[in-house]
Amino acid sequence: MTGIDANSSLHIGQRLLAAYDSMPRGERRLADLLLEDVGILRVSTAGELAERAGVSKATAARLFRRLGYSGYKAAQREIREGGVQPLGVPADVLGTSAIPHPGAYLESEVKNLVRTFEFLRPDEINQAVQLLRYAEKPWVIGFGGDYPLAHFARAMLIKLRPDIRMIPIVGFPIPEEFASISSSDTVLAFGLTRRSQALRNILGFAARTGTKIILVTDRLGAGDKSASTLILRVHSSGPTLFDSMTAAVSLITYLCARLAAGIGDPAVSRLRVIEEIHAEWDEDEGMVDK
Repeated sequence: MTGIDANSSLHIGQRLLAAYDSMPRGERRLADLLLEDVGILRVSTAGELAERAGVSKATAARLFRRLGYSGYKAAQREIREGGVQPLGVPADVLGTSAIPHPGAYLESEVKNLVRTFEFLRPDEINQAVQLLRYAEKPWVIGFGGDYPLAHFARAMLIKLRPDIRMIPIVGFPIPEEFASISSSDTVLAFGLTRRSQALRNILGFAARTGTKIILVTDRLGAGDKSASTLILRVHSSGPTLFDSMTAAVSLITYLCARLAAGIGDPAVSRLRVIEEIHAEWDEDEGMVDK
């Protein structure tokens, strides 16, 4: 069993993310529970955690050994003494001395791509494509550092089908925009960077209206599994101060390529019209320049 070094300085949340890909299915179920709210370690016994995750006590014991702890009590003591720390940038990448060689950076980016697509199941991809294809109104949502991903996703989706809504829109209050959401819509939400209260509000409201929710994230937050129809996990860790968006951008591109293939001729016709408009307007701009 491969795992984290017992002398690791990583917090338990970071250990869970680092070891996640090597975990068998049972351990992942418990890891998902802890990633949603690692603070439950403070008040739960090992048996209670195992029962909530639907796994055996032996599976729970193996998970904590994989994470580099002598046992459950050691992990619980860390939480009780040190509190729940954010899954932020590890201390060992802070400072200019941590800037990697280009080769090491490229290796990290490739690893994120490979891990992301290795662990995304075909049925998850198919479900995401179907939800986006048959939604009455697809909504794309991203705040803060996730906004560029949402903007890119909308730019791709609008080429394939009409009426792609986006939040936030500068100058427009969110409630006024979001009031038209319905159970026949689909939300594509990005939660790779710091989660805002606005995102939590939107996901909660969408879930209550019966809207389908696709959440693209690199880590689970409290309530994610209960609120989301589908969670697509991408890898964004890297050797620099910044999250890597390479895998997320690639996933968006792949989903849109699959969506285009599924829509077929109507998507091709829409792209053709878009190109004709571009050509006409580019020609008009050329005449003005003359």
